[in-house]
Amino acid sequence: MTGVRPSGPLFRRASTVPMFTYSNQQHLSPRAIKAYLDNYVIGQEHAKMVISVAVYNHYLRAQNLEDRKRRMRKDFDSRLRSDAIIEDIPDESVQPIQPKAFFVAEAEEDDTPVLEKTNVLLLGPTGSGKTLLMQTVAKVLGVPFAMVDCTSLTQAGYIGDDVDICIQRLLASADYDVEKAEFGIVVLDECDKLAKPARVGFSSTKDISGEGVQQALLQMLEGSTVTVTRKSGTAGQTKESYTVNTNNILFVLSGAFVGLENIIEERVSDKHAIGFKAVPGTAAMGKFFMPSNAHVLNYVEVQDLTKYGMIPELVGRIPHISPLLPLSEADMLRIITEPKNSIMKQYEHSFKMFGVELKFTTPALQALAKGALEQGTGARGLKGIMARLLLNVNYELPESSTKYVLVTENVVKTFMNASESDRVRPFYFSRGEQYKFLNELASENQVAQALLVESQTRDRNAEAVSGQDEDEPTPQRVGFIE
Repeated sequence: MTGVRPSGPLFRRASTVPMFTYSNQQHLSPRAIKAYLDNYVIGQEHAKMVISVAVYNHYLRAQNLEDRKRRMRKDFDSRLRSDAIIEDIPDESVQPIQPKAFFVAEAEEDDTPVLEKTNVLLLGPTGSGKTLLMQTVAKVLGVPFAMVDCTSLTQAGYIGDDVDICIQRLLASADYDVEKAEFGIVVLDECDKLAKPARVGFSSTKDISGEGVQQALLQMLEGSTVTVTRKSGTAGQTKESYTVNTNNILFVLSGAFVGLENIIEERVSDKHAIGFKAVPGTAAMGKFFMPSNAHVLNYVEVQDLTKYGMIPELVGRIPHISPLLPLSEADMLRIITEPKNSIMKQYEHSFKMFGVELKFTTPALQALAKGALEQGTGARGLKGIMARLLLNVNYELPESSTKYVLVTENVVKTFMNASESDRVRPFYFSRGEQYKFLNELASENQVAQALLVESQTRDRNAEAVSGQDEDEPTPQRVGFIE
C-alpha cells in the first residue's frame, strides 16, 4: 500500500524491532519461520519447510549483497583518502563519488560467491492453503510483498494487465523505494490459468493470456530491468519513472493445476506397464505402484507440468516445486479450532462482543469438518458453511435476552443434509440457564469421548488378533489317507 513504510530485517528503523534481524541470528532461521507459520497454517509440513528455507535464503542473499557492497564502498573510500594524502589534499575536500566502473572492476576481483535466488512453485487443490501460506509469510517478513492474480494478465499491447504490474505493485508496497523493492517477494497466484489451451483441443490461435504471458514472465523471473511509471492522481502533473532490477526479487508461483494428477498417473502407468496384455495409461496401474500413504502430486516432475501446458523455459526457471496435498478430515477439524485466527475463534469473539457465549460440541465440530470436506472446497469453504449455519443466530441474538448458544451434532447434520423445514435450530439459553447449558455441552462431549475410547479399544483388539494369526506357524501337510 502506498504510504506504508515496510519494516523488517532489511528495512528496520531504530524505533521498531522486527521479528527477525541479522544482528539476532538465533531468531532468523528456517525453524523460527516455520514455527510462526504453524500458528496459522495447519498441515502441509513439506510446503512450509520449502517456503521457510526459500525465505531464509532470500535474507541470506540480501545480507550477502549488502556486505559485498559495503566492502567495495569501504575499499573505494580508503583509496580516495590515500590518494588525497599523497597529493596533500584535505580529507574534507574529497567528495563521496562512486564511479560505476570502479565497482564493476571490484566485483570481478571479489572471489566471494554471489548467492542466486531460488524461485518456488506451490501446487495443490483449492482450499489446501497456498494463498494463506504466502499471506502469512507477508505478515512476518516486513519486506515489500505483492500478490498478483495471473487470470488478469495479458500479453503487452492487449486489454488487461501487463506482467509489469507485478513490479508496479511491489514498488507501491515499498513506498516507491527502488532499493527496498529490489529485495521484495512477488507471488503469482493462479498461475495454472496461464497453461496453453492447445492441450484441451482449442484451435491454434494466438494465446495472449496463456503462453504469451508465460513468455513475458521469462526475463522477469530470470532477472531483468523493468521500468515502471507511477500513476499520478493530479491532472497535469509529470509522471515519474522507476527502474527496478528483478535479479534479487523472489518469485513464488501457486496454482491448483486441476487435472495434473491424471497426467502424473498416466506417466507412471506407462513407465511400469508390464506384459503383452498391459494397458498403458491406466490410472489403476499408476496407483498400484504408489505407496498407500502417498499422494499422486508427490510424484510431479517437469515433464508433467510441460504436458499440462506450461512452457519448458518457465518451468526451468523454478528450481523448487512443492505440492500441497488435499486436506484430511482430521486436518479440517484442526483448521476449525487450532490456528490463532481460526474461524471458530472469530465467531466466538464476534458473539462475545454482543454478550453471547457460543459453543460447539465435539461431535458438532467433527460433523462440520466432514461436511466441509465433502463439499470439495477445502478450508476456504468453512467460512461459507459457518455463515449459513449461524445466519439466524446472528440475526436474532443481538439485543435479546439469550446469553448462551449451543450447536450440537444434530444441528450440523440436519443443516448439511436435511431440507430447511426439517433442520434443527441451535439451542438458546438465558442468563439463568447457565448450568443447563454447561450440562448439555458436557453430556454430548462425554458420550462422544466414550464412543471414541470404545472404537480405539476395538481397533487395538483387532490388531492384536491379526498379529497373533501372523505369528502362528502354518501347519504343513505331509500326507493324508483317504
